[in-house]
Amino acid sequence: MTKMKDVNAHICPTCGGQLLVDVERQMYECPFCGVTFDYDYFREESVLGIAAQALNNSEFDSASRAYGFMLEKEPDNFEALRGKALIAMNITKIDDIRNLDLYSKLDYESAYEEIGKGIEASKSSDREYFTVMKDIVDAGHEYTEEMAQLKIQKSERNSSLDRLNDYVEERDTLYIYASPRFRPGKAVLLTLICYMICCLVISLGYMLINRNPYSKAEDLSQYETTQTTESQSRITNPYGWKNNNNDAVKLYTNHQKYQEALKREEQRKINYENWEKTHDNKSALLFILGFATVIFAAVVIAIIMKGRTINAEISWMQTKTDEQGDKIKDREERMAELKDRIGQDYQRLCELHQDDEGE
Repeated sequence: MTKMKDVNAHICPTCGGQLLVDVERQMYECPFCGVTFDYDYFREESVLGIAAQALNNSEFDSASRAYGFMLEKEPDNFEALRGKALIAMNITKIDDIRNLDLYSKLDYESAYEEIGKGIEASKSSDREYFTVMKDIVDAGHEYTEEMAQLKIQKSERNSSLDRLNDYVEERDTLYIYASPRFRPGKAVLLTLICYMICCLVISLGYMLINRNPYSKAEDLSQYETTQTTESQSRITNPYGWKNNNNDAVKLYTNHQKYQEALKREEQRKINYENWEKTHDNKSALLFILGFATVIFAAVVIAIIMKGRTINAEISWMQTKTDEQGDKIKDREERMAELKDRIGQDYQRLCELHQDDEGE
């Protein structure tokens, strides 16, 4: 058998010079010693066997030189054309063409070049094989592009879902549209109840702070009761008292206290009226309640408007994520179609050359 290095380099066994190929004469000629060799000297089976062994061992450079040597001798040789195509795709057997991971790192320019040579140089009976091979590479190329776009779309959809969740959480914090228990109608009712409680607290606090200090009247009944009791006793028993002078003094004293109490009460009433006139702060209370009402209404309106804005954002974002989901689904379906196409084309390759099916 011819040595591998002699086949790869077209070395003259006589002088070691580089052999030249004479296609017309179907011979190899040494320009140094003039020795010629018939094509049969380098037998086809030996060259293809050496190339196949090198390819199987992933020795792509050696396999490429052997297949190239064979193509110089026989340009339409199917095994050599297919071997060059496999080398261009950096695979060792045709079965690897079904591996979808292959196409993410494939040199498409080199692969298309060698497959194109196979289509142009092969025999008519072998041309369909390389045409189907090109269709597989086309499908793999498209599959890789679809996968890259799918990753981008999934990333964008995940970002959209994150934003959608943020909007939902922000809306839920408003406690207006968060759940069926907090519908807008109930939210308005709760708002009115809170407002009424707030106004009641403000009013009570204001009244407590601005209470009239002269509003409490003095109890005169104690003086009136004492005087009435002593007077009745004196009339009933004018001569039965042993200490009439003391009783008279006591009666006078109680009467004097009663009169003083009456004067104090009259003065209290005057002071009460004067304080009310000088401290007429009902307008201030109304101003405070009005200001609180405006603030409360502004807060409620802001919450409602914010809720509506967020709901609009949620609706828009939900529509966007749904559209992105539909696009992802369409792209996944397209990738499944391409995968089936690659599998069907591979089966066609096996049908064209049954001997390749077990590779």
